[in-house]
Amino acid sequence: MENNVKTQKTFEFKELFYVLKKNWIVELIIFVLILSAGVVYTRINKDYYEARATIVVNAVPGSSTSQYNDTVLSKMYLVTVADLMKDDSIIDRANEKIDGRGISAGALTVSYVEDGLLIRLKYRDYNKQKSIDKLDAIIEVCVDIANSGDYFPASITIEMMSLNIKSYPASDDSKIVILAGLASIVAVFAYALLMYFVKDRVASVDRLESITGKKNFVTIEKKKTGVKPLPLGEGEKESNYIDIDLSKLSDTLIYMSDGENNKVFQIQSTISGEGKTTVSTNLAKALGESQRKTLIIDCDFSKPSIHRIFKQHRHVGITDYFKGEKTFDEIVKPTGAENVDLITCGDRISNHTIFFASPKFKAIIEEAKTKYDFVILDCAPVRALSDYINISAVTDATLLVVGSDKLSARDLDYTVRELESCDANVIGTVLNFTTSESKKHYYNYYYYKKKKDNQNK
Repeated sequence: MENNVKTQKTFEFKELFYVLKKNWIVELIIFVLILSAGVVYTRINKDYYEARATIVVNAVPGSSTSQYNDTVLSKMYLVTVADLMKDDSIIDRANEKIDGRGISAGALTVSYVEDGLLIRLKYRDYNKQKSIDKLDAIIEVCVDIANSGDYFPASITIEMMSLNIKSYPASDDSKIVILAGLASIVAVFAYALLMYFVKDRVASVDRLESITGKKNFVTIEKKKTGVKPLPLGEGEKESNYIDIDLSKLSDTLIYMSDGENNKVFQIQSTISGEGKTTVSTNLAKALGESQRKTLIIDCDFSKPSIHRIFKQHRHVGITDYFKGEKTFDEIVKPTGAENVDLITCGDRISNHTIFFASPKFKAIIEEAKTKYDFVILDCAPVRALSDYINISAVTDATLLVVGSDKLSARDLDYTVRELESCDANVIGTVLNFTTSESKKHYYNYYYYKKKKDNQNK
C-alpha cells in the first residue's frame, strides 16, 4: 500500500509543475519563439477579400400525390443543394463561365439555416473583383441546374436574397496569432513532459522528498569544504578525503537510536559517483567524535575504496572471515580516527553475493552490534549490484545518498521501490553535490557546523 501511495505522488500534476518551474527560462524561449513566428507570419501573409451571398432554396413537389409539402421538401433539398455547391462538377462548370480562372472548392465556405431555407456562401480570393466573379459563377451554375429540371425530381428554385454579391476585406491574422499562442503552450508542456519522463533530474530537497516520500536529513553543497588526506595507518596508496561536517546527521541518528535497537545503518545510492562512500566515512567520523564507538564495513565489492580513504590495505577483510581464515577481531582495523574502526572487503572473488546471503555475514553484524554503538555499511549502488537484497535483511535502517542532478526522478523512484521491496527501512536521504541556488536548504547544515566551530573556539 505504501508503494502505491508513493508512486502516485511521483506522477501527480504538482511534479509536472515543478519541472515547468525548474525549466522556465527554456520554456519561455520556446513560447516566445513560436509566438513570434506566428506574428511574423501574419506580417508576410497577404490579406484577402471575402465575397458573401445568401440564397433561398424552394422546392415544389413534382406531382400532387407527393407525401411531402413544400416546406418539408425544401428542407430536404436544402442539404442537397448545399453539398452540391462544392461538388467538382459545379466547380468545373463555374470555371468554364469565367474562362478557367481558377475557382477552388477549398476557397468556398457553405453553411445553411434549415428553418429559414437559407444557404450562406463565402468565397475568398486575394482580388476583390475576382472573389465576386467566382462566387457569382458558382451560384449561376447551381441556378442553371435547378432551372433545367434534369437533376431533381421536384421543382427547385434558387434565388438570391440580395441583388448583388458583396466583397469585404478579411484577414486570418488574429486566428494565426491565437493558434501560435496555443502551439506555444502545447510546445512548452511537451518540453516539460520530455524533461519529466526522459531527462528530469532531481536537484532540490522538495523534489527529492516528493519522490521518495522521506525526509531529507542534510544537504551537502557541491563546493568542497576541505580536501586533505587522513593521516591514518599504512596504505597501498593515498586518497583525497573530502572533509564534511555531518554532525547534524550523526545527531539525528543518535536521537533516532536512543532507546531503540537501531545500530546498523545501510548507506545506499542508485549509481556510482553520488558520494555514498564520502558520506559513509564522514558520518562514521562524526559519530566517533560524538563519543559513539563506530564500525564502518566496506560492503561495496563493485568499487571498494574506503580502505584508500583511511590509507589501509584492502586485504584481510570480509572474504577472509568467510573463508574461515580470520576471526572477527582479526579483520577489524583501527583507523586512527576517534572511536572509528574499519572492516575492508578483502580479496576480490567471483561470487561475493553468496557471502551476504550466508549466516556468516549475519554473524559479523551480530558480533559488531555487541561491540559497537553504530555499524555503518557502505554498500554497492543499487544499479551496480543486487547485494542490497541480502544486506537489507540484517540492517536496522537505510540511508539513501542522492547526488544532485545525477538521477532522473524515475530512476530514484525505482531505487526506493527496490529497497522497500526487500524490506529495507529507508528512514531518509542525504542530498549531495547541490549548487548555491539551493542555499535556502542549507540552514540547518551550516547552523550545526557553525555551532560546532564556536564550541571549538
